[in-house]
Amino acid sequence: MLTSVKKAAYIIEAFASNQRDWSLIELSLHLDMPQPTIHHFLASFKELGWITQDRASKRYNLGVKLWEIGCAAINFREVTESARSHLASLVNESGETAHLGMISMEDPKSVIYVDRVDSQQPVRIVTTIGSRAPSHSSAMGKAILAFNDVLREQVLRGPLEQVTRFTITDPELLAADLQQTRVRGYSIGRGEFAGEMVGVAAPVYDHSGKAIYGVGIWAQATRMTPDDLVVKAPAVVAAAQKISRSLGYIGTGL
Repeated sequence: MLTSVKKAAYIIEAFASNQRDWSLIELSLHLDMPQPTIHHFLASFKELGWITQDRASKRYNLGVKLWEIGCAAINFREVTESARSHLASLVNESGETAHLGMISMEDPKSVIYVDRVDSQQPVRIVTTIGSRAPSHSSAMGKAILAFNDVLREQVLRGPLEQVTRFTITDPELLAADLQQTRVRGYSIGRGEFAGEMVGVAAPVYDHSGKAIYGVGIWAQATRMTPDDLVVKAPAVVAAAQKISRSLGYIGTGL
């Protein structure tokens, strides 16, 4: 028995086939679904802007919203493909697992890990691609927030979740920490997200100059001492700058 989600997916996928416009009867026959069921879904899709209907012929076509979603998926894949070689180089230079993350405008309080290149270190943080972390508690999230005024403003409104005993939950203290990040060009997370781990991350800019991505590495505090940061932080910043260039960012300072 088809679930509602599967029915909706089959209807949308029909418009990606060789036939790009459909009548209600045609869709019903093609998908072997009752016309009232299909009409119900199409009405909802029209409200969302996913589907349009020609007033004269009454035939249905894909709407601009789905086109925008498709473009976003293509752009997202291009980002990860552009970044991967630079992540691998960062792993070789730093000896630590490198991550690529992003913060969306829809959910500024979460950083999403979108790619990862593993090191050979026996003890390391291994994030699942697609997993999330509170943006204010991770070095990755703080690197992006520090250089994105819109996202930062939303997060600083609070409340800020206490992830570990080291997490900064006072908006004023977090604002000061992000200011330090802007001055030095990279963020530092000292056990704010994961126990005894220390992270360092830098912002990545897209072609429009927006910092919505970040590159970071994490290590046990014994492998990320102040002396280690002197060597590893510049490598993280350099990797972020290279990825920014590959995404079409031509701002000054890179």
